[in-house]
Amino acid sequence: MDCATFLAIESSSEAPHYPIACAWSLPDGSIKSSLILPADDWPSELCYSDHLDLDIILSQGHSIKDIMLEMNDDLDGQWVICHADFTPVNSFMLIADAIDMYPAFEWSDQGADIAEVCGDYWREDLQDLGFELGLDLTQAEDQVRIMQLCWARHNELMSQNW
Repeated sequence: MDCATFLAIESSSEAPHYPIACAWSLPDGSIKSSLILPADDWPSELCYSDHLDLDIILSQGHSIKDIMLEMNDDLDGQWVICHADFTPVNSFMLIADAIDMYPAFEWSDQGADIAEVCGDYWREDLQDLGFELGLDLTQAEDQVRIMQLCWARHNELMSQNW
């Protein structure tokens, strides 16, 4: 059984919410993540978070083009769920627009689509899981992991007791 695929983009806290990190899951359940190097026209002073400063991003990040190529290769033809509270749509579109390359996969951040994949109480489950497991809902990789766990619970692939 293939796992549902999820995408999360961690963005700066200031508008227009430049993306600084992303994570996505693969159908086998593994997770890939990367720090995102700022595009040339993004002001570097807006490309940081409370736990990632610009120096770390610049030394360990990857270009937007490389990330999108890998994401497209990994997720080609998949239906990918994003949680809009985690991943502002604007952040995802900033990635695509910066390199004029668009996803080779369909994605949704609509609550009804998330409910179909993760259950009707997905919001509460995500919050509870994050708290119970000590995962940080502001970090992209943790966001994807929490959505995977919510999906697994909804599909009765794991115990309700964490």
